[in-house]
Amino acid sequence: MPQPSNKFYNMEVSLIKNGRIYKEHVAIRNVWEKDRNIFLDLYFYRLQKSFIFDAVFVRDISDLNRDVYYNDIGKFTTDFQAAAKEGGLPQATKSKSSSSSGILSAIADDIMLLLFISAIWKDKTDIKQKIIIDYIKENVSAASSLSERYLKEYLSSLKPKVNDFYFLLPKLKSKQPKEAEKLLKEAIKICSSDGYLHYNERMYLADIIQSLREYGLKVPSDLI
Repeated sequence: MPQPSNKFYNMEVSLIKNGRIYKEHVAIRNVWEKDRNIFLDLYFYRLQKSFIFDAVFVRDISDLNRDVYYNDIGKFTTDFQAAAKEGGLPQATKSKSSSSSGILSAIADDIMLLLFISAIWKDKTDIKQKIIIDYIKENVSAASSLSERYLKEYLSSLKPKVNDFYFLLPKLKSKQPKEAEKLLKEAIKICSSDGYLHYNERMYLADIIQSLREYGLKVPSDLI
């Protein structure tokens, strides 16, 4: 399931600090204007952390996927916001999980996260679906009363997008450490089902890991 936001995940920015230029490989998660200033939310792959920068400290941006160079941050802002209007970039919206089955409501957010992760790279879909169904049955005892056909149809009816993913990340803070680690391991298992962690998969897994760490949950550094 290609995401329009992927236009901005393989970027190189030149940052100005103490009169020197530093180049960093980043994903650009958000761009906005406030009081006539432009701000960028950058995810640093090297540090596995996000930081917000005033555009005055950004000299230029290179989109390594599309081979597009921006020395005008205003032009980049226009392109980014145009992509956001297409519906592909993270926007705060109500999660679709609110309409899920009552039996599965306790882990509805988990299901949405796992479904989104499973659709980043469209292969091994049957295996990925089975991993999610096994996760449901393991965590919801009442799910044993639901048929395999029902669970498959239920999962197929949900189509989480990137905005749902970023809406659900803050909810991870309510999880117990073991629950959070278990969910992360299932997400990694889904991504690894074809024997390889693809670049996009690593990016979204890193977002989950970062969120868990920000909420004080210890995450083993060797998971991905």
